[in-house]
Amino acid sequence: MAKRSRMRHPRLLSDLLEDGLKELGIAGRLREAAIWRIWPEVVGPAVASRAQPLRIIDGALTVAVSSGPWMQELSFLKEMIKQKLNARLGGEVVRDILLRSGKVAQPVVSAEESAPLKNKLTEHQLQMIEEQAATISDAETRRAFAELMKSSLELKR
Repeated sequence: MAKRSRMRHPRLLSDLLEDGLKELGIAGRLREAAIWRIWPEVVGPAVASRAQPLRIIDGALTVAVSSGPWMQELSFLKEMIKQKLNARLGGEVVRDILLRSGKVAQPVVSAEESAPLKNKLTEHQLQMIEEQAATISDAETRRAFAELMKSSLELKR
């Protein structure tokens, strides 16, 4: 059995994995796939809700855009978006951005992020709040109590 040559120094596991991925020819594809993960961070929530990457072929990133006005706006921002993406990806992965009209999936909004629906208070409720607050002598505490009561009653359950 042939003896293996001795390593001069240990190598980082990340370097070994990177070399292995390069040998398999998929390192570039993994960097391209990261575009979908970092897109919302790079372009921000307003743009991400109206434009999403569809595919990347030979460095040309095709992006679906929800409307004509956003297509116009993004045409001015293409170069900046390309530079930001490449900076985050650590090299020139995106050479061009092609904008196409298309359907854009709406991002999932958690219950915490969505604004609560509010009830409109009736005259009876407002009068009741005033009567309860009137029993408090300190003006600042009275005002805070009234606002708290209004907020509590406005929330839909």
